[in-house]
Amino acid sequence: MNKHTSTILGCLALLGGALGGGSCTTSTTTACATDAFGNYTCASYASAYPYDYTYVDPLYTSYGGYYPYSVDTYYDPYGYTTAIYALTAPTPLAPDAAVLGIADAAAPATVDGGPRPLEPELLDKAHRAADDIDYGVRAALDPVKDLIKTKPQQNSTNVVFGPANHANGNYQFTVTQLSSADKRYGWKLEARPMNSTGSFALVAGGLITVGDTPRRGQGVMGIDCGAMAAADSSLTCQGKLLIGFNDTDNTTKVLNVGVSNYTPDPNLVPALTADVSEWRQGNDAIHVRLAAKTNLAQTATSAPENLVLKLLWMQNTGVRVDAIATGGDIPSGQVLKVSTCVPADLNQSEASTSSQVCNTDGSNCTATAGSMTTPPTCPSGMGTADEPNSDPTTSDPPSGAPQMPSQPTAIPNGAGM
Repeated sequence: MNKHTSTILGCLALLGGALGGGSCTTSTTTACATDAFGNYTCASYASAYPYDYTYVDPLYTSYGGYYPYSVDTYYDPYGYTTAIYALTAPTPLAPDAAVLGIADAAAPATVDGGPRPLEPELLDKAHRAADDIDYGVRAALDPVKDLIKTKPQQNSTNVVFGPANHANGNYQFTVTQLSSADKRYGWKLEARPMNSTGSFALVAGGLITVGDTPRRGQGVMGIDCGAMAAADSSLTCQGKLLIGFNDTDNTTKVLNVGVSNYTPDPNLVPALTADVSEWRQGNDAIHVRLAAKTNLAQTATSAPENLVLKLLWMQNTGVRVDAIATGGDIPSGQVLKVSTCVPADLNQSEASTSSQVCNTDGSNCTATAGSMTTPPTCPSGMGTADEPNSDPTTSDPPSGAPQMPSQPTAIPNGAGM
């Protein structure tokens, strides 16, 4: 079979594939071949794809290839994580029940289909806050996941996948080799409305120096959810995510996420500007700082508070969350401090929680109604609080974390580092 015949068959296969409306050319890409999963693995570029088509997280076995850009919280033996990455929004049961893909914390069943205990409130809030960010990550990488299954065009410095339709948008994904010797790459994702022939808008991009493992390394990623939703009406997110990451060998992941007027859905979740950080120690521990605007059960009304949490999960040990809240029902000049510890089974009935209202300088603390006056009872190794700064925009990484990678100042266009 000659190259011309191979190209024609490749075009026919593309037109019949999952991505509708793909364009075909008569160019050949002899350095690119399909793997067992149907992905085009281009020898000089595949190690830098932002979507990792081969990765299965040992903790979140259904998590897929969004690592290392997504925010982790903890492993849940009850199966909560099996439902958290849907890209469609439920009808919320309450203003703060706004995690996309979950209508209520009690809704997900266990892995075997049976009911599961409710999680303690702070664990649930942390999980939901991470999930909101991961909606944006998945919205940007899902088109990439599909585009790398289409035959790319290649020149001396880059490969271009698409344009092709995905959901209600038309996307194009470009990977550029910036330095072969240093293994530095840039990439960009552009979008326009489905079946459009107009100009593309930059909706996401990144830069990476590849480490010891393909699709791992250090660099930055940016997502413009407003631009993406303008091009693809199936999406609901608004605002920007600006991510710095460092994970060269799958043993330590460090994330620094700038959340800029971001919401996964303005009809469900108030827009937030905050600094989010994560330090994941392989499969042994996860430390994460998150922020959310949400109502707390300890307050008098359903008015949302500004909540900042620090969470520590240790494998086979448990979870500790320390939170500080302002605004909402909390009087000016005061803060609400809440801490929860729970053993490895995450059962709410075994949780230990303390809650107190203090002056902003930490003085004159009084336990809230019904709360114990002593610190929570925590699993071994979790007795010390890592109290967060109440300002969600402050850089305040978890105690002991490595140096945080820098966030990009704008959406990278893949052209340099």
